[in-house]
Amino acid sequence: METQTEIVQRWRDLRTMLIRQLNMFERGALTLRSGGLDMSAEAAADLRREILEFDALIAKDEADHP
Repeated sequence: METQTEIVQRWRDLRTMLIRQLNMFERGALTLRSGGLDMSAEAAADLRREILEFDALIAKDEADHP
């Protein structure tokens, strides 16, 4: 079983990955197409929301486990 520190580190690693993907969408280096439509703006908005959710989870965990 993972320790609390390992879990938080995995969250941070995932957050870093999401930020990299968001940056790629914003630069146009990554696009998402579905049914012939460019869904990149929607994907970027989803990533922004997910990053904020991870930030909230990490902050809550750190407050609960000082």
